[in-house]
Amino acid sequence: MGKSTVSKWLREMNIPVDDADATVHRLYAPGGEAVKPIREAFGDGVLAEDGSIDRKSLSKLVVGEENKQKLQELEAIVHPLVEAARDAFIAEASRQSEPLCILDIPLLFEKHLEQHCDLVVVVSAPAEQQRARVLARKEMDPDKFTAILAKQVPDVEKRIRADRIVDTGLTLEETKAQVVAFIEDCRRQMTQERQRDRTLYWLLLGAALAMGVSAALALHRRKAGKGGSMWHGVRDCPALQFQGEDNACLDKHTEAAW
Repeated sequence: MGKSTVSKWLREMNIPVDDADATVHRLYAPGGEAVKPIREAFGDGVLAEDGSIDRKSLSKLVVGEENKQKLQELEAIVHPLVEAARDAFIAEASRQSEPLCILDIPLLFEKHLEQHCDLVVVVSAPAEQQRARVLARKEMDPDKFTAILAKQVPDVEKRIRADRIVDTGLTLEETKAQVVAFIEDCRRQMTQERQRDRTLYWLLLGAALAMGVSAALALHRRKAGKGGSMWHGVRDCPALQFQGEDNACLDKHTEAAW
């Protein structure tokens, strides 16, 4: 049990989840936006028979210190495409009735993207459980796992920097209870904030009648500029850092391109 299980629970709670790994898989699939530029950069050897990107062949070209520049070339291709897909997801989620959305982002702290998130939740498993889960994946091997860990902030530091920790080393029921409690807290806080925003809106509307619409709108802009109202569509989008099978993160952004 790890990241995939928690993502499944969140979807069952009708919360939009953007999975960066799934986005990369779509980009690498036959006809995906990343296929042509990756082929041009790395050659026909990275293509599978069906025209998709062969992740195992590609990883051999970018894993290791000696291939650092090639990894940067790959990230320069893939990351902007993933970011564009994420922005589209957030735009769509903002039009839904659910006040929360989740972005699943590997390397959140490593890429300094936590500043874009309202909440960071580290979903963490004991080291041995994490290793076993990752190595059980068919495209993973010990060398690749070691290379991934070398790029990451240590788990102990992630726990310190997190707003909330979900321990997936517990039983299935105990872990799910943590996730459900967290989501209920977030929804309750969002409801309270929206109620405050509505109150502000009606107060400003009342002020408009007394002192003129333009003056009231100017007051509103000054308040919003100080981080006040969320009335005009700014949404909380909590980020859950999944320190599980593949060190991904649920959220507001980067992913392991390989």
